[in-house]
Amino acid sequence: MIPSFKTKLAAGDTVIVVNPDHPSSSLVEFIGRLGVDAVMIDTEQGSPDVESVEEMARAARVAGLCALVRIYSPEANIIERYMFRGIHGIIVPRVDSGAQARKVVEDVRYCFPNNFQEKVVIVQIESAAAVRDIDAFLAVPEIDCFFIGVVDLSKSLGFKGDYRAPEVVRQIDGTIEKILAAGRRVGIMVKEDDLAAWRRKGVQFLYTHLNDFAVMGADRFQKLLAAAD
Repeated sequence: MIPSFKTKLAAGDTVIVVNPDHPSSSLVEFIGRLGVDAVMIDTEQGSPDVESVEEMARAARVAGLCALVRIYSPEANIIERYMFRGIHGIIVPRVDSGAQARKVVEDVRYCFPNNFQEKVVIVQIESAAAVRDIDAFLAVPEIDCFFIGVVDLSKSLGFKGDYRAPEVVRQIDGTIEKILAAGRRVGIMVKEDDLAAWRRKGVQFLYTHLNDFAVMGADRFQKLLAAAD
């Protein structure tokens, strides 16, 4: 299952990654029925603790999903603590330089010296400093995907979270173009109204929330109900 996720990503195929939004192994197991490729268990902005991560990762394996964890900080001890919870890979925020990104790779390799190639390593590009240093990020071949954190990037650029501001869009588009030109993979958070636009720009790692899935389903239900009255 995990080689399939890495293979799809490396081949440039679309992968769908869903945040369960709740520290629930049963929700993770349910997500396995939705035709997605991976779950992203979020310990940076979400509430799962280490024990929850272990249970949710176990459910992901049972459901045939790749289990990714977004850790809350890139320190080596945090990487080690979560990588040993039965997960398949990590998404690492707060990385502002290529040198930091290289250190992340080496810390994961330290945890798994014999099967490092099976692990998924994703770093977030979410600051003006990271955008400026993108060439150094791209010089680290072991990174499987560069996830652009559009909201935090917009804040770093002085736009208070407005990632649709023209200057922020210009910075995002330029970063995507550089990543794709290097033959690498791009991830981004997608919404119902912008998914198609991100795909046209070449984004392959499509990240969304189970809560958003529920909202879309509820909206469709309400429309069906209105049509039945």
